[in-house]
Amino acid sequence: MSDLKGYSIGEAIRLYLLHGGEGYCYGFWKIWRHVNAKSSYKSVMNYFWILKELGLIEFVSERKGEGNFNRRLYRVVPGMETADAWKNPAKSLYPITGLGDKYYKLLEKGLKPKGGRRPKYARA
Repeated sequence: MSDLKGYSIGEAIRLYLLHGGEGYCYGFWKIWRHVNAKSSYKSVMNYFWILKELGLIEFVSERKGEGNFNRRLYRVVPGMETADAWKNPAKSLYPITGLGDKYYKLLEKGLKPKGGRRPKYARA
């Protein structure tokens, strides 16, 4: 499973779950941290939640883990293996995510951003 380089986190989770049939957040994170050292366990937990909200993965069972923590096992929902949402789950759940801060604030106020030339802060 160390061949996850080049995949988005959503696609990597899909491959991880398909490879073993089912899996848990911490097990994936132990593999993923070698691919993306900046990725935290909390961010992996968030992605599992997003994938569950999108209906791409489902809870299977809970097993005794290390210490006082139980492992919550998930699997890919049958028929959702090739869904487009795996490429960018956060943007699929929250489409406004990719807009950027200034554009989003204009939309919040009910204003439309001006077209034409890019603003000074966006020019190279």
